[in-house]
Amino acid sequence: MYKLGSCLIALIVVMLNITAIADTYKVQWGDSLYSILESDFEPYEIIELNKEIKKKLPGFTLKTGTEIEKSENSWVIKMDLRREVLINKTTEGFSVDVQEYPVEVVNSYVHGEITSSLYNAMQEAGEDFSLAVKLASVYEWEIDFFKDIRKGDRFNILVEKRFIRDQFAGYGKILAADFINQGRLIRGIYYESEKVKGYYAPDGSSLKRGFLKAPLRFGRVSSGFSYKRLHPVHKVVKPHLGVDYAAPRGTPVYATADGYIERIGYDKYNGNHVGIRHMNDYHTLYLHFTRFAKGMGKGKYVRQGDVIGYVGSTGISTGPHVDYRIRKGRTYINPLRFKSPTKKLPESEMATFQGHREYYAYLLNSMFVRVAQRSKLIPMM
Repeated sequence: MYKLGSCLIALIVVMLNITAIADTYKVQWGDSLYSILESDFEPYEIIELNKEIKKKLPGFTLKTGTEIEKSENSWVIKMDLRREVLINKTTEGFSVDVQEYPVEVVNSYVHGEITSSLYNAMQEAGEDFSLAVKLASVYEWEIDFFKDIRKGDRFNILVEKRFIRDQFAGYGKILAADFINQGRLIRGIYYESEKVKGYYAPDGSSLKRGFLKAPLRFGRVSSGFSYKRLHPVHKVVKPHLGVDYAAPRGTPVYATADGYIERIGYDKYNGNHVGIRHMNDYHTLYLHFTRFAKGMGKGKYVRQGDVIGYVGSTGISTGPHVDYRIRKGRTYINPLRFKSPTKKLPESEMATFQGHREYYAYLLNSMFVRVAQRSKLIPMM
């Protein structure tokens, strides 16, 4: 008992000594390498230290909140989970090393069921909001997450999860997914070759279409397309040739298809607005931005999914939203009913894709069975 007590006391003493030696400091606004190391190094040494660090880690800069652990004659700058800068003071001056930890990628299954929104379902599945954004981006041409989602819809995902030093470090690609929306099973399989890259249905049809279903990732439809709508401000019946998507002020708005900006500016009715001309005489219009995205201008070519502006309430508007319109020539089309054409994999890719498809179909179908056994759901093949 005496020996055991002595050992415990000795261990506590050692731990106290370690605590006394090791000291962790968080970088504050205005700190620099010089201000942090000036009490331990000469000014010319800090200049050389900085050069050496940047040689081994180009773009090195101290960010507010970065942890620096100091022990006797050594400093560890914890840049992020993956990288640490090690500084040691020596009799000759100093040494600098950069420690990079490997990223372990684990393919993981995620299952969820919609009770209110995709965001909440992902949280209830124990996952981060960023995975909801990734999943929405896979299906944004197939599902309108503003009007198509229903309680009871569910999803199964095979996704890459990244770990560094046994800590979760974010998601990689979604490799395959099933989304059951209003009883319809939509399967998306990631496929990449030298010529193509993206998500495809089992028959080789691309899930990516010419136009996105909506210009926002999340929000709600606050007013639909109508030739006879009571205007909320003017209180007269007049056509509303677009769809209003309500969202918090500052929410990014995306170009729904590739094209050239043919109009951009402000007027008292539409507020800050952008008009884009697309192939085959299609045009889209986005109204009431709080501001435009950086670099937007007349004649600029934008890609599908580029941020062109941010939700606002400029012009005649009762609250933050984007009024989104599509027309073919001079005829306006209801965005909620618009059917965008699909693309298919080239025949030269189909043989390789078939093997790829069968492998992921096996994994997804197996997952359906396991989920069904746990929740007593009927698998949908």
